[in-house]
Amino acid sequence: MTISVVLTLQTACVKPAPPANVFHMGDKVQVGPLVFTVIEADWRAQLVEGAQIRAPSHRFLIVRLSVTNGGSETLSIPALKLMDDTGRVYAESLDGQAVPAWLGLIRKLKPVDTLEGNILFDVAPKSYKLKLDDDTNQGAAAMVELPLRFGLERPEVPSALEAPVR
Repeated sequence: MTISVVLTLQTACVKPAPPANVFHMGDKVQVGPLVFTVIEADWRAQLVEGAQIRAPSHRFLIVRLSVTNGGSETLSIPALKLMDDTGRVYAESLDGQAVPAWLGLIRKLKPVDTLEGNILFDVAPKSYKLKLDDDTNQGAAAMVELPLRFGLERPEVPSALEAPVR
């Protein structure tokens, strides 16, 4: 009996990690000295560069964002991750081929400078949160909701349904 009471008291004293702040696209999100703004999230069935077509394993999600260094030192922008509703985490794609304005993998930002561009994920279409971490060991984190939106993609060739009625 005494052991179960002690274990219960020890468990009650453990504090869970505070939940990360959750923001919406368009919000300015400060994580340590970096200020992120997620501008848009665009789902693509393929990427095209010249005559080459790049197909995803699932579906491409291109996230357009800007990052400003509000600190006094040059900083690295960390690799970003997606998290789904079950808590599963997905890493950025290491291959930015055919992604317009791809931010790349090595991203350094001088004080007061802003970098804007795209990052890429290859994931199943559903709602995600973009996880923003702080690489300065301050432990800051935030998330930006990326809701799945159907019907926003435009077909490249108009269908017969879109033809004007005479």
